[in-house]
Amino acid sequence: MDEQIRTLQANLRVLNDQLRHGEVYQSLGDRLGQLMDGLQRHRRTAIDFPDDQDGIEELLDQIHQRLAADQPATVSLAELSQLLDHLRSVDPRVRYTGVHFTLYDALEADTFTPEQLQWLTEQLLADHRLFAHILEPANQAVFGRSTTTSFLATVLHYGQGHPQLFQVDYDRVVIQIATYLCLETDTRGFINGQGWAHAFTSVTALVTALNDNTVIPRADKLFLMTTFIERFKRLATPLIYGETTRMSNYLVSLTNRHPLYTDACVAALKQWRRQVALQRRSTETAAGWNSYYNRQRLLDALQLHRDLAPQIRTYLSAAIDFLV
Repeated sequence: MDEQIRTLQANLRVLNDQLRHGEVYQSLGDRLGQLMDGLQRHRRTAIDFPDDQDGIEELLDQIHQRLAADQPATVSLAELSQLLDHLRSVDPRVRYTGVHFTLYDALEADTFTPEQLQWLTEQLLADHRLFAHILEPANQAVFGRSTTTSFLATVLHYGQGHPQLFQVDYDRVVIQIATYLCLETDTRGFINGQGWAHAFTSVTALVTALNDNTVIPRADKLFLMTTFIERFKRLATPLIYGETTRMSNYLVSLTNRHPLYTDACVAALKQWRRQVALQRRSTETAAGWNSYYNRQRLLDALQLHRDLAPQIRTYLSAAIDFLV
């Protein structure tokens, strides 16, 4: 793994710990942004894809038959490992409608043992799955990253309803998600012949899954929300497949839970607007306009929520942009 990622993880742990102890608050967004801006991107390297001719389709058929049978289904750890490996497939029939749906069905049917659930959670949080080729230009590894974050959201939601089955290291979860947000820049949605990339839909589902979690402290949720906003501000390619609607759902859901989140969100929006005003001359590039309209779509989506926090609605209604 790139040494930059290890350094980033260490810096995020320090910054999150400082937030927990009240040592940083107003400068949090700026400091997270500095970490993102300091990352060095790389050239593309070869990607090791799973072999979709290794019997995965036969395994999927077998598991479907087990799930449809009258007796409780079982899946071995070796089979689970094979399924997980094919979340990286570029074939959407294998990756999405095959493995992803099958894993979801098996989880819903309470198929996995506590030991398997523990192993599965550890695997989904692993650096080599979440951050594969993430510092390189847009590439096919995004499918594995996206499906990993998506299914991790499902497993964490399941874990909240079944805390007796397996333990989740939420400190690690928070840092891994924050690291992913700092690193991910692939905004592609549907790709012909390969299906949905949708990395930002998946990571939005992941942070949303933590909103109701009573174990994670408010400081950690604030940390993730701020990281989420800082990454969004820096995206230079368009989000046009409904991501901003889901993002607005996440922000409205979180900010309605406590005034701390509302205040922080308004402060971030105000700072963002000031940055837009200062950078308006540099908007005359594709990247600049993509960033501008990403922001506009998010703000429009927020204002469509009837349950948007009054403080946020008041600010958005009063704010005037400089580029319209």
